[in-house]
Amino acid sequence: MTKTELRLQLVQRQRRFEWQLARDDMTRAAAQFVRGKTHDLLNLVQIVKLAGHALVTRCGTQAQELVDDLNRAAVDAERELKELMAVARPDVTIARGAPVGAVVDAAITTLRPLLDLDVHLATPPDTATRLTAEELEHLLIGLALEVAHQRVELIVRERTIDKAPWIEIVRGTPPDSASDTFERRAVEAIAQRAGGEVATAERRDGGEELVVALPVVR
Repeated sequence: MTKTELRLQLVQRQRRFEWQLARDDMTRAAAQFVRGKTHDLLNLVQIVKLAGHALVTRCGTQAQELVDDLNRAAVDAERELKELMAVARPDVTIARGAPVGAVVDAAITTLRPLLDLDVHLATPPDTATRLTAEELEHLLIGLALEVAHQRVELIVRERTIDKAPWIEIVRGTPPDSASDTFERRAVEAIAQRAGGEVATAERRDGGEELVVALPVVR
């Protein structure tokens, strides 16, 4: 398989994951909206149930089939509302993700056939962020694929920021490298999921240095 074919395969894999991220974000946004309207919607469900009872009282068995349909619709609506509420409910638990070192090694193995990688890993083996192995690997691959260049420099290190431990993933790029804004947006979206941030700065050689900072979870 050629480098072009490998790159296309990897880009397609990235896109599938990014669309899943987008769908998850849209679900959360919709659920947050529904959460604000839940009281009104539950009132409407209750009205449907009461309407069914009134129909049976007034029309007897002639309305039973319609009432059964109304009741099924009300029960389904109530169940779906509860599911949306579960998605919208803020999760205050901060879960520990995958060890950073192992994920970096996996990403290097994936990218090595495509790019000339210069990677410096300076973190303890068990250091982790909130990101799962899949999320962190996609972030690292996205950083590499964002630049249209055969050489990518990555530094992964632990730093103390405001007396708290953080992981910094620093990617340097030469001055003649083009940038893929789609990949950048995906990197930013994944970083935000972990309570992190993305910043850029000019390098002395005229290139760009991009820093992804992620809080460490002990």
